[in-house]
Amino acid sequence: MSVAELSDFKTAEKILTVYPPILLSLGLAGNILSVVVLSQANNRKTSTGALLIFLAVTDSLILINSVFVRWLEHLFEVDFRNSSTGTCKFHVFISYLLLQLSPWILVLVTIERVFSVLYPHRVRDVFTRRRVLIVLLPLVLFLSGLNAHLIYGYRLIFNEPFQRLRCEAIPEHVNFMFKFWTWIDFAFAFAIPFCVLLSGNITVVLKLKSSHNFRKRSTIISVNGSHSRGGSTCRQERTTSYFTVTAIILNITFVILVSPFSIFAIGQPYWFPVDTMTPERHAGLILTGTILLMILYTNNAVNFALYILCGTKFRRDFMNLFCRSRRRRRSMSETFSSNRTVHLSTISL
Repeated sequence: MSVAELSDFKTAEKILTVYPPILLSLGLAGNILSVVVLSQANNRKTSTGALLIFLAVTDSLILINSVFVRWLEHLFEVDFRNSSTGTCKFHVFISYLLLQLSPWILVLVTIERVFSVLYPHRVRDVFTRRRVLIVLLPLVLFLSGLNAHLIYGYRLIFNEPFQRLRCEAIPEHVNFMFKFWTWIDFAFAFAIPFCVLLSGNITVVLKLKSSHNFRKRSTIISVNGSHSRGGSTCRQERTTSYFTVTAIILNITFVILVSPFSIFAIGQPYWFPVDTMTPERHAGLILTGTILLMILYTNNAVNFALYILCGTKFRRDFMNLFCRSRRRRRSMSETFSSNRTVHLSTISL
């Protein structure tokens, strides 16, 4: 029995047919709305807001570059990666680069949030939008250099089973890709960011808990009204708390959705060795890889839903955006109606 006739393979094919368009439509729409809301004046001034905008753009590029391309290949057997050596090299390079860049943006968000809870009065002076954008440039350059070997190591190669040219690693680069690059990619796409996110979140949670206990004691001491804080300080603390909670939820979601495929990519050669591969095991490998890969890409499509669920500030900004748009349309309609009435009155005279 061939692999294509097995139930696991057919299930994987159904997943590749149904899930990507859902992921693309919801993910791209959510990321666009996130950019629109986060670009409003009150969010655009913060370094965290700028990083979250950059994260939404990066996640959208991942969805287009990876999910959309794979879906087209699955449905229509049209793969632009195989159209030329240049597109082959570019697609492989940009795929790895974007999947590594996304978690490192979360690392920058986490570092900024840690600084904000440890030194709340200095964070706006140290973490400015300009400095954050300046830091992003060497980060992108470093990851580009890390993945530069892919430009050399991939080209169109005639594949015997498929009987056509396919974008694959050249023979002298295959050993490096499977023995060394999987670990390097695992380190920069998941392991190192995970360690930073974990330590950063622990620091933030402990500091917030300590601050909460301190505020409770201060409230008891100042119950007679001997001290009160200004409204601007309270608003700043609410904004800091909102972005901090958002960062923690994004980090937890990243670990839950990305870790399964990252671990699977490392363990696949050991769990599914080539010398013991049967059609049944091959079909099971395809199904497992497909499911975990779709879970991985879900991480790039759910941020808008997380923003809506985790904080009232984003929901309020989102609703205000549409309320202003509705008021603007109503005002334009009333103006048009008033002008039309005046025009008709003039004609009747």
